[in-house]
Amino acid sequence: MPMRRERCRGPTLTLPHPSQEHLDEGECLPPAVLRKQQEEKLFSVLEYAYRWVPFYRGLWQRLGLHPRKIKDLADFSSLVPRVRKDDLIQAIREEGSGRVGLEALRGARPSNIVMTSGSRGFNTFAFLSPGALLGDDLLTAARELWAMKVRPGLTVLTLGPAWHVLALRDSLALGALGATVVSPWGSYAPRFYPAFLDAVMTFQPQHLLVTAPVLRGMLAECHRRGLPPVEAFRSVFWIGCAGEAITPLMRQWLKDEMALEDLFERGGSSDGMFGGPECFVHWGHHISADAHYVEVIDSLTGMPCPPGRRGLVVVTNLSLGRSLYIRFETGDVGELRWAPCPCGRTSPLLELYGRWEDCALVDGRIITPYDVRCILDKWEELRWARVSVRWHKGCLYVDIEGVGPSREVLEEASRSLREELQGEVCLSLRSEGVEGWKGQRMLRPSS
Repeated sequence: MPMRRERCRGPTLTLPHPSQEHLDEGECLPPAVLRKQQEEKLFSVLEYAYRWVPFYRGLWQRLGLHPRKIKDLADFSSLVPRVRKDDLIQAIREEGSGRVGLEALRGARPSNIVMTSGSRGFNTFAFLSPGALLGDDLLTAARELWAMKVRPGLTVLTLGPAWHVLALRDSLALGALGATVVSPWGSYAPRFYPAFLDAVMTFQPQHLLVTAPVLRGMLAECHRRGLPPVEAFRSVFWIGCAGEAITPLMRQWLKDEMALEDLFERGGSSDGMFGGPECFVHWGHHISADAHYVEVIDSLTGMPCPPGRRGLVVVTNLSLGRSLYIRFETGDVGELRWAPCPCGRTSPLLELYGRWEDCALVDGRIITPYDVRCILDKWEELRWARVSVRWHKGCLYVDIEGVGPSREVLEEASRSLREELQGEVCLSLRSEGVEGWKGQRMLRPSS
């Protein structure tokens, strides 16, 4: 990359070698020690929630559940009921307030109130105390950014909206790591994409934190201007990209298109207040297991899935001083992996594939838009297609929008989908809808 450095403004950078991770103690504990630590923290959280958090005390008392009945993690999974987004929405409507008895602030006043990203078309609220913000929230955010190669002295352009918890955590952690933070004005609405591209070219960041739709929009703006992306992003070495699962083919194409050192997928859930980084190995998201206990459960039985099998992601926070989520079903499809990672982290890996409502259940298999995009990304005309899937009367219907492929490409893609997904597939183009800030399809307003 010597030519790349010559084109960058500012001081000469020493690129971190992939092996130079400098992990903290909590990231490389032996699995048995980590499991025991999780149990101890979990029991403490359950006791506190039963005594002091009205939402859980009322729910558990109605079911005749007391934390003393929970002897181990297996009991926890089988006895403690799951909480869903619909439960939080109902509580907000009943209370007429964003504060619904979910807060475990330990007597502290909240320093920050943040909104979630609005899955299911409804924003819920989370309350944070200074102790939480400067404790586990800061630690887990710093771990994530470090894994994505953020280092002291880098200029990082972050596009997180100020009301979102991820933006708050990122800003605190970037400052703690000694990075220079650039946060331009604007929301994730498409009309701001040209301005975001201008900000990249003006401030010359070495690192960029963004969502997939915004990155897609900035690249489209490059092509509209006749500007090679490698020139527009000439200062950028790394990108952390949230909002959707990134296929291996898409990652490589983006790296080539912008001449990046690496591109990292960011994953987690603001409903549930957890997240985890990809490392340079790209096997999945490293969950801070000393801060969160994550399960993946069968969508039909509710029982824990074995490692390597897809299911619904359920998260429990292991620290207090904040809104507390216990067995919260995030609505995401994921898969746990416990294989040792070459990066040295011993925390479990969670691969995330998308939202449950966007998937199809076919003969016991969960088919996600990610699976479809892994196939469609072979064709340049189909990259960045927005994909939806549904199962109806023995056929998997795959609808794509946002692209304009030729008939020949559509026919080739249909054949590949049938062969690789091993079933009947109907592929069709949809009239383009409105794209939400995380890439979700939204209805156009009626005229």
